[in-house]
Amino acid sequence: MTLPRLALLAGCLAFFAGCAPKARQASAGEGPIMKDVSASEFQALLSTKPEALLLDVRTPEEWQEGHLEGAVHHDYWGDERLFALAMDAIPRDQPVLVYCAGGGRSGLTAKELIQAGHQEVYNLEDGITGWMEAGLPVVQDPQP
Repeated sequence: MTLPRLALLAGCLAFFAGCAPKARQASAGEGPIMKDVSASEFQALLSTKPEALLLDVRTPEEWQEGHLEGAVHHDYWGDERLFALAMDAIPRDQPVLVYCAGGGRSGLTAKELIQAGHQEVYNLEDGITGWMEAGLPVVQDPQP
C-alpha cells in the first residue's frame, strides 16, 4: 500500500473512531442513564427515587424464593411477546431499577430498555444474590 493510501486509511479510521458512541456514565441532562450499581447504591436509589419502577426479571420459581419489596415481576426467560409488551408498557421517562439473580438478565434488560428509549435505568450488578449477601431484606409472598 502506498503512503498516500495509508494516510487516507488512517484519516478515515480516526474520523470514524470519533463518531463511535463513547462508553460513559451519563448524568442528568446528558441523555439516557444506564448504570450498574452495587447493592448499597441500589438501596439508596430505592429511597431517593420513589417514582422508579422496581423490576424483577427472574423466573417465577426464583421470585417465590424471595424478592425485593415493591417489585413487579416479569420473567426474562418466559414468553418473549409478553415480556416485550410489559417492557413497552413502562413509561420511557420513569426510572427503572432492575435486578435478577446475579446481574446478567437484568443487565440485558437494562440495555434493551435504553435501546427502546428509556431515559434512566439502573441494574443491580450482583443481583439479588449480592443484595442478600449484603444483609439487605427480601420478602416472600404467602403461598396460595
